[in-house]
Amino acid sequence: MIIMILGMHRSGTSTISGVLHMNQIIMGTYQNFWPRPLSQNPKGFYENYDFRKINDQLLNRSGYDVESYSENIPEINVADKLLNKMKVLIEKSNLSYANWGWKDPRTCLTAMHWANAIEELELGTELKIIFMARKASSVSRSLKKRNNLSIEQGLQIWESYTKRALNFMEQTKYPRYYCSFEDLLKEPVKVCSSLFNFIGKDWDSQIVEKFIDPSISTSEQGNQFSYPSKIITLEKKIYSLINE
Repeated sequence: MIIMILGMHRSGTSTISGVLHMNQIIMGTYQNFWPRPLSQNPKGFYENYDFRKINDQLLNRSGYDVESYSENIPEINVADKLLNKMKVLIEKSNLSYANWGWKDPRTCLTAMHWANAIEELELGTELKIIFMARKASSVSRSLKKRNNLSIEQGLQIWESYTKRALNFMEQTKYPRYYCSFEDLLKEPVKVCSSLFNFIGKDWDSQIVEKFIDPSISTSEQGNQFSYPSKIITLEKKIYSLINE
């Protein structure tokens, strides 16, 4: 089984990746997890740098500066050489582990190309998608704190990443699970019970309760501000999918 985790930066993708990894869905190794735990993610990012590095190359070669956090994201083009690197990495991971996955928020922008590489390896039936959602206001506050982005820029890039991820899921047939970061922190055992039922694997509730710290998120707090109507509409769409 292959798990592709989608979700905007600061949306709980590290938390859900940690839960999966500790329940034997291998998300990487200590050697390729990067960055190491930092104050904003004290329990680790569970981000496989081998996948992130290819995502950065895909975006940079398509004319997008990954450090800019610009909402103006071009269509992504994949050269044969880079596609081969993707396939080698997927095949290596699949030979090493029966159940594995990866997490990098940039995969929201490159998901179709990873799916195409998986299909070319005839592994499409192994692929499942987990989409992590978080309120746009919380994401933008968190990006302001971590990256000094304006609230407006945070909302714009939240929209860009989210629309790309949703478009990918709407255009493909892969099984998918929609999860909100808010629900995961509030009721971790209940959410993980549903999640692992979707995955079809056993899990340890004690690991989940020990790993997930509801106090880790503080960006829900702060001054209220108005959303553009397009952000409100997109957010309602996502949370309706979670509640289906």
